[in-house]
Amino acid sequence: MKIKNLLMAGCTALLLTSCIVPKNITYFPDAQNGEVLTLADSKGIVLKPTDKISIIVNTKSVELNNVLNMPVTSQIIGYQEQQTLNQSRGTSGYTVDQDGNIDFPIIGKVKAAGMTRGELAAHLKQTLEEQHVAKDAVVTVEYLNLGFSVMGDVVTPGFYRFDSDKVNLLQGLSMAGDMKITGKRQNIKVIRTNGNRQETYIVDLQDQKSLVSSPAFYLQQNDVIYVEPNNYQKRQSTANSNELTKASFWLSAISVLATISVLIFK
Repeated sequence: MKIKNLLMAGCTALLLTSCIVPKNITYFPDAQNGEVLTLADSKGIVLKPTDKISIIVNTKSVELNNVLNMPVTSQIIGYQEQQTLNQSRGTSGYTVDQDGNIDFPIIGKVKAAGMTRGELAAHLKQTLEEQHVAKDAVVTVEYLNLGFSVMGDVVTPGFYRFDSDKVNLLQGLSMAGDMKITGKRQNIKVIRTNGNRQETYIVDLQDQKSLVSSPAFYLQQNDVIYVEPNNYQKRQSTANSNELTKASFWLSAISVLATISVLIFK
């Protein structure tokens, strides 16, 4: 009778263990319905040296448009071949130099670093009017090479381009297909380069309040998001991983114990 009880207890324990869902795989376990949190301050993506942007200016003069929108040949991210951008498309590529400037037709040197693309567009429009180059010009600034990288335990690691002025960490992870179930949600690292400095922020996706107030909540260009795998995944990646940690081992053990119990109870 004792053997039967021990076997029953063992089977029950194994079954319960196999059904436990760890609490550390959920996002925001303490979030409350209707809770309001204050997000970190951010004006959006701010241009920096080496950033590449396109600037399109539309005026009432076709001739002036052709001057302000120089045709260029550039490698567009996402395309394999070189494409020639003709005057009718009016796309000019500019790289912010180490002093934070771009060299714009007619106007000359223009400070771009430290501005959002909206601020730069407004500044160019105002300068064109002040220098009597064009009135009522429509200026559009777009990113050409700005994005961030996602590495580690996510579905699709890689480089992702910004599709808006503000992209937060959660959106960035979603673009990479989300974290895998084995990713450590409490230890997300965001590595950020500012000039000759490298800053590292550690973010806990299970603590919503600290997440939204973190300087890393809104991503910046060239940020690197690293998702660390949990200890189980690390063990699985080694050649001599412990067989006791494998799901196949526990399933086999449960099956054997269940079979023995059935035979004993007959």
